[in-house]
Amino acid sequence: MDLGQRLLDYYDTFMAQETQFLRSMCNGKLSEQACEDVAQEAFLRVARKVAATQLGPGVKIGAYLRTTSWNLAVDTLRAQKRTDLTDDTALVAAPNPRNEDVDPLKELVRPAIEAMPLSRRRTVVQLQSQGLDDAQISAALGIDPARIHRDRYAAVSELRSELGKFIRDGHRKKTQRERKDG
Repeated sequence: MDLGQRLLDYYDTFMAQETQFLRSMCNGKLSEQACEDVAQEAFLRVARKVAATQLGPGVKIGAYLRTTSWNLAVDTLRAQKRTDLTDDTALVAAPNPRNEDVDPLKELVRPAIEAMPLSRRRTVVQLQSQGLDDAQISAALGIDPARIHRDRYAAVSELRSELGKFIRDGHRKKTQRERKDG
């Protein structure tokens, strides 16, 4: 029996079992509908690979489907966590102690972050500006803490040069002088 036919024959069994499997493995963090969507997407992705003859004839189709489904569920959970963290309105900027009309965080830093190209670097800096520490950012994005440091360094360098336009002339010259001397 060819792989495509094996995949089609397995569809009903897979869909009946996978939604419940994902629901239990995700501890209810994904709705039943979301689990069903993940299982459908996994099936479609595997079907595309079969159609493109990217899978060998001896592949264990059930295990391949289960792995694909689980990976998609993990990606979905990570995306939810990122959305939850970036949409959290409980984190606000500290009040301006000098009672000036300009809040640099709100007026300069956040718009500069938003102007950055959408990337992991931007996401790291957004989460850091909301007060998250490296461990929380690493967990939210599902990446190694060392990668967080590299992304943040690059993002902060980019922001520093962008925000340099707003530094008063006297302070800018002093900063450049210290950099040359240091």
